[in-house]
Amino acid sequence: MLLVADGKLSLNDPVRRWFPDLTGASQITVRELLNHTSGYPDHYPQSYPAGPKGAAASPDRIINEWGHHQLLFSPGTQFHYSNLEYEIAGRIVEKVSGEPLFQFMQEHIFGPLQMTSTMDLDTIPDGSTALATGYVQNALAPLQPAPYEGPGWSFGSGQVVTTAEDVARWDAAFLQHRVLPEREAAEEVTMARLANGGTYPSALGLFVSRENSPIRYYHTGEGLGFEAINLIYPEAHMAFVVLTNTNAKATYLKIANQLTYLLVPPNKDEIFARKVFADLQNGQPDRSVFSEDLNKYMNDAMLAEYRSSLGSLGPVQSFTGTSAHVTDGLETRDYNITVGGHSLKLHLLLLPDGRLEDAAITGASTD
Repeated sequence: MLLVADGKLSLNDPVRRWFPDLTGASQITVRELLNHTSGYPDHYPQSYPAGPKGAAASPDRIINEWGHHQLLFSPGTQFHYSNLEYEIAGRIVEKVSGEPLFQFMQEHIFGPLQMTSTMDLDTIPDGSTALATGYVQNALAPLQPAPYEGPGWSFGSGQVVTTAEDVARWDAAFLQHRVLPEREAAEEVTMARLANGGTYPSALGLFVSRENSPIRYYHTGEGLGFEAINLIYPEAHMAFVVLTNTNAKATYLKIANQLTYLLVPPNKDEIFARKVFADLQNGQPDRSVFSEDLNKYMNDAMLAEYRSSLGSLGPVQSFTGTSAHVTDGLETRDYNITVGGHSLKLHLLLLPDGRLEDAAITGASTD
């Protein structure tokens, strides 16, 4: 986006400008690389360094091999997360800037933001004390150190190794509008527009959620023995960075969701949903917000079951909106809730006048 701001390339430039022989190079744009709608397959779908991935490979070798595969779909019609797209994008940055990718980022991002602990994965020797050890788990066996991949396989998509503090420096600059000029900053968080006129919540390097919770920009990351998430809440002017050195459990998501619940002010829809859940947990709902049909359906016996099964679980640990949409005049809002070691789902269906036509808590499972 810095190169876009400098007028050195356009998001609408076709890939053929730099890689004329790749599949779909005349139809696929830089924008479609960055929002994962190009149709290119992923060159690294495995969760381990399979076969040649244990040895070094140049980005051009990887691009030349996987970039000539058949597209998964017509460009701009669907979303498919592909690390190959960022491998290609990284090489485009190098071709346009005339610099190695990490050097360009160091000069224009990491250096100015004083991200002094940020390193290039491909230049860190195996076993270096500068890199935390990642751990993996086979079934329920003990944790063990994760294997290493060869240099080059994460170029452009996962080659940056950093700390929570350095990511927080970037987040602070993002929230203060110091990373990009205004126009490019707006582009960075604009959801992908598909060929059928719909959208997908993938922007340019970030995902966007504008549904039934406060607006958030985010991206997760997963490597061999590592998982992470960076969550930005622009309206609350907050960001959370969670880095973990195991992918045995989704611990990073639990931590992030709990921090969000504790610290980010909920919007009016979530405030309403939280109250509905709390009232059902206590077996004492506000029937004035129920429709006539729901009032008839949710009888005293059902409320007693809610109270007996949920009342002893204690306070909520996390409350996350997962989807919201309107169909035939009825609005659906769904939430994931963690309480007392259980993962629950709250489903709400609202009439046009705001009354609840349906409210159900399901999906309990013990962690």
